Amino acid sequence: DWNAQVSLLTGMAAADIMLRGGVGILRTMPAAEADDVAAFHAQTVALGIPWHAEVPYGDYLRELERDSPAALAILDAASGLFRGAGYATFDGAPPADPLQAAIGAPYAHATAPLRRLVDRWSLVVCEALANGRPVPEWARESLPALPKIMARSDGVANRLGAATLDRVEAALLSGHEDRVFEAVVLGLRGDGARVQLTDPPVSAKVAGLDAPAGATVRLRLKTADIASGTVVLEPTA
Repeated sequence: DWNAQVSLLTGMAAADIMLRGGVGILRTMPAAEADDVAAFHAQTVALGIPWHAEVPYGDYLRELERDSPAALAILDAASGLFRGAGYATFDGAPPADPLQAAIGAPYAHATAPLRRLVDRWSLVVCEALANGRPVPEWARESLPALPKIMARSDGVANRLGAATLDRVEAALLSGHEDRVFEAVVLGLRGDGARVQLTDPPVSAKVAGLDAPAGATVRLRLKTADIASGTVVLEPTA
């Protein structure tokens, strides 16, 4: 936990150095959409740890017990509350919106240069600016190419992460075919609805389910295939 906080602090400091120096690359993210916030509210209720409207988002997450399975599911869901993360480069005027909304401040990736390419540029730029030296030309000239490169690698990482979670959730339900589960509807999704099971803490899309967000429903498990990560639930009569 302390390491994570130091990493956030370092990224905020790196962003500050680059903004003051007038050159760099920031990790940006727009504010959460209202529909996503409403779905997250419903998910916390489904998991038995409701997020009350009067409690700030950050305070709510900080108060969660990290050893509770339900709290861990909420923390995982919270990571999807803010979407549209990207990278913004600048050389002169700063980006129009430099904030990383989930953090609430300008932020840069700078602490993992062995596994994330963009951090190598952040470190080179910050090292030069912090010591009063010109930013190397190779770094300055190649900055505009980084967002597309990182978008491709982020896409691969996100798909692998989602596929991993699908298989873990299928494993939790495997062997419980034909069992009826209680769930809370998070919101409509195309021809069905996204739901959150109360136990185990699994979320899934249910085709053909037409119910408002926040409604409690009963669903029968038809399939839980670990190899493909497929979970099929259907409304009970």
